[in-house]
Amino acid sequence: MGRIAIVADSSACLPPDLIAQHRIGIVPLGLTIDGALYADGALTNSELFRTIEASHGGPKTASAAPGAFLKAFEREREREAGASAVLCLTLSAKFSGTYGAAVEGARIASERWPGFEVRVVDTGGLAMAHGFAVLEAARVAEESGCLDEAASAAATIGRAGRLVGSLETLRYLVKGGRVPWVVGWAASLLRIKPVLSFEDGRARSIGRPRTWAAAKERILAELRRVKSEEGSGLRMAVMHVDAEERARELALEVGERFGVEGVIVTEFTSVMAAHTGPGFVGVAWVTAD
Repeated sequence: MGRIAIVADSSACLPPDLIAQHRIGIVPLGLTIDGALYADGALTNSELFRTIEASHGGPKTASAAPGAFLKAFEREREREAGASAVLCLTLSAKFSGTYGAAVEGARIASERWPGFEVRVVDTGGLAMAHGFAVLEAARVAEESGCLDEAASAAATIGRAGRLVGSLETLRYLVKGGRVPWVVGWAASLLRIKPVLSFEDGRARSIGRPRTWAAAKERILAELRRVKSEEGSGLRMAVMHVDAEERARELALEVGERFGVEGVIVTEFTSVMAAHTGPGFVGVAWVTAD
C-alpha cells in the first residue's frame, strides 16, 4: 500500500514543525499590492504592513493557480518514497476560489498521470480551523494508508472546526474592501476591538469590547459556551498577528481553564494577516472526539 500524501493551501497557518513532521505539501496563496504579486510567506508580517502602508490601494488576496497545485501534486508523486495518491485540502470555498483551482489542478493531474488519484476536499474552515482538518487527515493517512478514511476524517473535523478572534483594528478590513470605510472610522473613533466568530462558512460579530482584556473575556466566554453545550474535550490553537506575547498568555490560560494539553500557538501567514492587521489574536478549536 503506497503513501497517501497530504497537500494543503497556506491559509491553514500550520506551524513549520508540524508541516515537516507530517510531510505536508503547502501551496501558497497570493497577495497583490500595487500590482505586485507576493506568494504567501514571501513577506514577513512586519514587511507586509510596511508595504501596505506605503501602497496606493488596499491589498488583494488571490487563490493559487491550478498550475501551482499541479506542481505540488507532481512533487509528491516524484519524491523519494513517492505517493500513490494525494489528498488535497483547501479552506472554505465560501471565502476563496482556492477549492476550484485545486479541483482544476487535480483534473489536469488525472489526464497527465492516469491511475494517480488526486482527491480534493473543501474542509469548510479558515486558518487553524482548516489546519486541524489537515492535521487529522495526515494522522489518519499515516496510520491507515487509506485515502477514503483520510478524506472522511478531514471533512468531519472541518465541519466541527470553530474560530473566534479579536481584531485590534478594522482598518485593514476597510483597506481590503471587506467593510465600508465609515464602519472602520466609527470603530476607530470608539476604540472598538471587534470579536468575530467564524462558523459554517460564515462570519459574525459576537462582541464590541474596547480593551484587549474585555476582548479576551469574550473569547473565553465563547469557549465556555461551546464546552458546556458539546460536553467534550477540545483541541485548540491560538493564532496571532504580531502579538506573540498575548497569544502565549492566552494559550496558557485556555489550556489551564479547559484542561487542554498541547495548545498550538501559531502566527497568521501574510495572506491572512492582510485582512486582520497587526494585533489580531484568536482561538480555533475542534472537539477531541
